Amino acid sequence: MHILETPRLILRPPLHSDELLLRGLYNDPFVVNAVRDGVYPTIEQSKALLLQFINHWQHNRFGVWMLFVKNEGQGRKFAGFCGLMYSGPNMPEDPSNVEIGTCLHLSASGKGIAVEAGMAAIQFAFEHLKFKKVTTFIRPTNTRSIRKNVKLGFFYVGDRLYNNITMRYYEVYPETAIKTENFLVFSCEEPDVIQDK
Repeated sequence: MHILETPRLILRPPLHSDELLLRGLYNDPFVVNAVRDGVYPTIEQSKALLLQFINHWQHNRFGVWMLFVKNEGQGRKFAGFCGLMYSGPNMPEDPSNVEIGTCLHLSASGKGIAVEAGMAAIQFAFEHLKFKKVTTFIRPTNTRSIRKNVKLGFFYVGDRLYNNITMRYYEVYPETAIKTENFLVFSCEEPDVIQDK
């Protein structure tokens, strides 16, 4: 497992104790309208998503990071999540389908946090995991996400069906990704060490 650190952010793998954080994020009206078509998730759906995140890390050694904004002193504020997951019908047998996903609270949106976290995640994908490309599917109406991903070096390939919804499909390659030298990677295997970071 790996923890990423940028000038403003800590990205760490999810823990079972993150259930309330994820539930709060998915009940933020901004998130509900942006990614859930106005439908609030049930407690069971929030738990299932967290388990999906944890299982992805356990089986693949990468996944979605819980995203925290550094505060003055010791405190950190939960902002959402950002990370990488296998996607598509042939996963994980087809390693060419790795998708980035980001979801932020309204209070963290519009501050460059998604770009900073996404840049670190993409660079980790190419430099540490040696992936050849990363993809993303974006709703055509989600202009914030489109702008963010273009800033990361993604380019539009075309519209595709994704979970029976027509989405904009983007790709980024090591050659097109916007890189940063302002992030650190920490290896971490023990859950208590992850918790303390």
